[in-house]
Amino acid sequence: MSLLNSIDRPHVLTAIETWDQAGGSNYMLVRGGVSTHVLLHGGREYDAAAIVGIAHGLATGNTLTPAEIPGGGAGATKALVRLGFDVRDDSPPPPQRVPGTRSTTPRAPRATTARSTTTSRPRVAASDRVDKLCPTCFLALPATGICDNCD
Repeated sequence: MSLLNSIDRPHVLTAIETWDQAGGSNYMLVRGGVSTHVLLHGGREYDAAAIVGIAHGLATGNTLTPAEIPGGGAGATKALVRLGFDVRDDSPPPPQRVPGTRSTTPRAPRATTARSTTTSRPRVAASDRVDKLCPTCFLALPATGICDNCD
């Protein structure tokens, strides 16, 4: 059973009255944030998580802080909608997917590491590499290992 199933509509209405009597409009200023889940009732806006926390206290005797509500603001919204209340979700939209990638954000340039900065020579394909050089004339040695120019 969910922690919020004990809340009924009368509990929420009493919580709204309690909120209004206590001057709850300053609650968000004290809490230091902006609610993204807003309960709309009687032409007024309320912090959905705070109202659900108060309503839970009225129903069970244990008032919940917004951080203790299962699912946070989204969980409070779900409980309030289940009881027939209107809730507005002001959460920012999810990040858009970048076409052609699996990422939701453009990829930042990779940071250079100490290893990559010390090897600043251009890459050479394996087929273009010279295996051995003659120590005297620095020409490529044939497969025999004997320099055709010096020996």
